Amino acid sequence: MSDDAAARFFDAIAGRYERAYALPADVSRRRMTRVLRELPPSPARVLDLGVGTGRELTALLDGGYSPTGVDVSPAMLERCARRARPVPLVQADFWGPLPFDDASYDAALALHGTLAHPPDEGALAKLALELARVVRPGGVLVAEAPSPGWLERLASLTDEGDRSVRRTGSDTCRYEDTVTGASIEARVLSAERWIGALGGAWRARVEPLDEVEWLVVAQRAR
Repeated sequence: MSDDAAARFFDAIAGRYERAYALPADVSRRRMTRVLRELPPSPARVLDLGVGTGRELTALLDGGYSPTGVDVSPAMLERCARRARPVPLVQADFWGPLPFDDASYDAALALHGTLAHPPDEGALAKLALELARVVRPGGVLVAEAPSPGWLERLASLTDEGDRSVRRTGSDTCRYEDTVTGASIEARVLSAERWIGALGGAWRARVEPLDEVEWLVVAQRAR
C-alpha cells in the first residue's frame, strides 16, 4: 500500500468520519483516560500519529500536554485545523522519515488503528526505529491496534451497511467504505509480532483493549 493509497482513502472518508467512524463520546473518554495513564507527566510533548480530525486532542490539551498532529490526509488535517484549540499539524507520511529533530518528543500516540495499514511487512520495524529517534530515551509509545480476534469476527463486522471487510490473507484484509468506494488494506498482528516489530529500541507490552483490539505500550530504551 502506497502513501498515495492511504491519503486517497482517508481523504475520501474525511467528510463522514465523525458520524460514521468515530467512537461514541463515552467510549472515547474511557479510552483516552486509559491512554493518559500511560503517558509521561504533563507538560509533555506528544506526537499524535494519524491525528485525523483530532478527536483525542481535547483530552490531551485538558491534561496539560503539548500535542503535534501528523497525518497523510490533507482533508483530515483541514477538519482538524477547525478545532477550537488548534495545535501544530504536519502533513506527512509517518511510514517514512519523520520531519522532526532527535528526541523532540516525550511520547508518541497511534490511536484508532492508525498503524494497521503499513505499506509493507517491514514498515512497522522501520517506524519503530524512526520513533526511537524522535522520542527521547525513557519516553513512551501508546498504540491501539486490531488483534487477531478482529479477523476472526469479520462476518459480524461486515453487517454495518456502509462498510465491508474481506479477508485477503492469514493476517490481512481489505476494508472498504461502500459509500465512497474507497478501500484500504489492513494488517493484523499478534502480541508477539508487535513486540518483535518494535525491537530492541522499545520495551513493549501488549494487552487486550477489548475482544478485537490490542493496547500496545512501549517505553523507549534509555
